[in-house]
Amino acid sequence: MSFKKYITPKAYRTAQLALNLAFILIWYFANDGLAFWDDYTYLNFANQINDGTFEITTNHFTSRIGLLYPVAWLTDVFGVNQYTAALYPLLCGLIIMNLFFWIGERYGHWLGLIAGFLLLVDYHTITFTTHLFPEVPVALGIFGALFCYDIVNRREGDYRLLALLCATLIYGAFIIKTSMFIVGPLFVFLVVNDFLRRRNKGFWYITVSLLIFFFLIHGFWYKEMFGDFFYRFNNISDNHEPTVKTFFDKDSTQLIKRLTYLPFLAFIRGGFFIPLGFALPALFSIKRSDWNLDKPERLWSVAAILILISWWFISTNWKYYSPMPVETRHIMFIIPTLLMAGAHYWSENNLFQKVINGNLKWVVVAALLIIPAYKIVKSNDRNFSELSELIKTEFVDNNEAQNIIADGLVSYGHPYFYDFEVKDDTYMWWVELDFDQIALGDYLLVNPPFLNDRYEEPGFLNLLRNSIATKGWFLKQVGDYDAVELYQIAPQEE
Repeated sequence: MSFKKYITPKAYRTAQLALNLAFILIWYFANDGLAFWDDYTYLNFANQINDGTFEITTNHFTSRIGLLYPVAWLTDVFGVNQYTAALYPLLCGLIIMNLFFWIGERYGHWLGLIAGFLLLVDYHTITFTTHLFPEVPVALGIFGALFCYDIVNRREGDYRLLALLCATLIYGAFIIKTSMFIVGPLFVFLVVNDFLRRRNKGFWYITVSLLIFFFLIHGFWYKEMFGDFFYRFNNISDNHEPTVKTFFDKDSTQLIKRLTYLPFLAFIRGGFFIPLGFALPALFSIKRSDWNLDKPERLWSVAAILILISWWFISTNWKYYSPMPVETRHIMFIIPTLLMAGAHYWSENNLFQKVINGNLKWVVVAALLIIPAYKIVKSNDRNFSELSELIKTEFVDNNEAQNIIADGLVSYGHPYFYDFEVKDDTYMWWVELDFDQIALGDYLLVNPPFLNDRYEEPGFLNLLRNSIATKGWFLKQVGDYDAVELYQIAPQEE
């Protein structure tokens, strides 16, 4: 691609600053609190690290130290709340955005501007930077590794330093989440392709050697601690449970659906259609000669294609075939690569030039800004602020020991609301509760948006209410809360 600067350097830096600030503001106002099991789980382990009680166990989340330790360090410095919990994903998202702008600075300003803006308004990016998930840090690791290779392939950097960075980023993604093995075929292709064309050999010698070294250190540590070099992989396999989202336990018809059209439906339903649709022309325009990567900018389209193919067919279990669930969050890390592939294509397209030169661009910008606006408006729908206030007022600040019957998310994650301090309050999940255990004076806490149909929580809640009524008791409302319901079991009034 020819080097083109469409706007002045000052305007480009101003745009970069504006998008970074907008990214932070959207992250702040769209934050809807700890809303998933993952939020509470990772935050609990991070707190254990700070307390010195953390151990790697058969819970494979404990092996994701590349996520847990940065979160622990950040919460140790800034305290624990719904924002500091998501600070690490935010920082990773900002680094990705500024890598876009670095690429745009060197190879065309519109590359940085287009990719940066689309990252800003992307539904998945907003969701996974406002919650404690591994997806955005993994995305940074994979995109950063490709970024290092791109510089080397353009003969524009010190291949030794970039090889060190590339290997470190790949290993960093690996100790965050093993599903990053999806990119394995891509990097195998890059190595083979470069060796066949006798280029970048020094880069790959160092990168591969370092990765082997890191992997051996990783395996021998597990061998020393647990007696199994492949403990982490075996642990994942042994704890692989069938759910409505898995396919290894389904019949051949469901498996065929997973390997054919279900991923397409997932892309549409999961809000993935904007980055994928934006990049599709670039992916379909790839020619046979482009796979040689003699034109370095083709890297991003080739990488996106190979990652998609790997995700489509690769197994998440090494003991039996278990294709990846079609939830698009499991391939969220491809979004920066898709955006960069699309940005290279569209910035050289005549249609794009016409749109940029006309007023239509503002219509497109306004339409896309609806996505973060929607996320901000919906940020209060899970009642997290009111839930936090209720638990603090009624239970945390109350020195008496209380029994609280709650949904699975609250009963599991309640230590967060107590700043992880040990209290005498007991939380019980009504799905697992023996209704004969309930007693007068117990509390029932209901936050409707937290109810999980997968665990049949609404049905069990109705059974609990009926059981209370059959005992001759009733639920007396406590406090004046708008969206979150709090009751105390009381005797029927005469």
